[in-house]
Amino acid sequence: MHDMTLSSSPGGTDEEIILAIKNLRVSFGTEEHPVVILDDINLAVRRGETLGIVGESGCGKSMLSLAVMGLVPPPGRTTGVIGFGGANLLAHSPARMRAVRGNKIGMVFQEPMTSLNPLLRVGFQIVEAMRVHDRASSNQTLKKRAIAAMEQVRIPAAAQRFDEYPHQLSGGMRQRIAIAMVIACEPDILIADEPTTALDVTVQAEILDLLRELQRKNHMAIILITHDLGVVAQMADNVAVMYAGQLIEYTACRALFDDPRHPYTLGLLGSIPRMEEEETRLLAIEGVVPPAAQMPAGCRFHPRCVFMEQDCAHRRPLLASQRDAHLTACFHIPLSGELP
Repeated sequence: MHDMTLSSSPGGTDEEIILAIKNLRVSFGTEEHPVVILDDINLAVRRGETLGIVGESGCGKSMLSLAVMGLVPPPGRTTGVIGFGGANLLAHSPARMRAVRGNKIGMVFQEPMTSLNPLLRVGFQIVEAMRVHDRASSNQTLKKRAIAAMEQVRIPAAAQRFDEYPHQLSGGMRQRIAIAMVIACEPDILIADEPTTALDVTVQAEILDLLRELQRKNHMAIILITHDLGVVAQMADNVAVMYAGQLIEYTACRALFDDPRHPYTLGLLGSIPRMEEEETRLLAIEGVVPPAAQMPAGCRFHPRCVFMEQDCAHRRPLLASQRDAHLTACFHIPLSGELP
């Protein structure tokens, strides 16, 4: 397996790294016949940085977030290193991991109704999220902090909304409540898993703007998981492209859009409509992401790749750089930056 050094990751210095993922592997099934969901993932996240993680559904993006949070469902097996706070999160006891989860690393899900109890008032739910990590403060103190968090995420009349139920709020407001539950604990890292997919475009823009503002105020890192490259272009400093459980391209955001090097990334970018071109034929990547139990040999993308050559079907390309910090896992990187 290729062991990508963290110093080769895009931008910044090693001293700024707050989360270091090294040789991460998540598998299900038996040890003799494992079904590998995440295969040798290496990433670094720096304080105050936004790392975008992109790819189609089924590429392993959400499983990566669950691994970081210590929430891989049984009987999943997780190996490697998730370095945070000078320790490997994978070596933490369940109790120690609960102290990190929500407090130091928070997560916002795609559909806020999955993280909000429809039977409980939203303010009570924010207070309970804080109480897990702060048993010493009084109810009144926690309520004040909860209302302050609601105001921080721009919820109007926050004191009144505190006593409302999730069904009384719009989708955008529910997502703001979900974000308030996370930032009330002042985490160092916020993981946002498709945080705007279920929202209309105007509300989506508001939520992204809110995340940027909270990041500036709190200097927290954001891991933004999405299939939407438009969102990545607005938000990310660095981008990791995933395919079939593997990391296949990893670079600064601008470099990804200016000089995409993996054929899969080219296909993703080719599927985006361009406003400046009146007649644009959108490109599609033929086929689908293979099931985890039926991964092809060699490069996992080769059955769908227009640049495929014979060696692609037999050897796995390693994530490496040719001439700069732009890491790509491909034997035949297109020179033109365009699909044929």
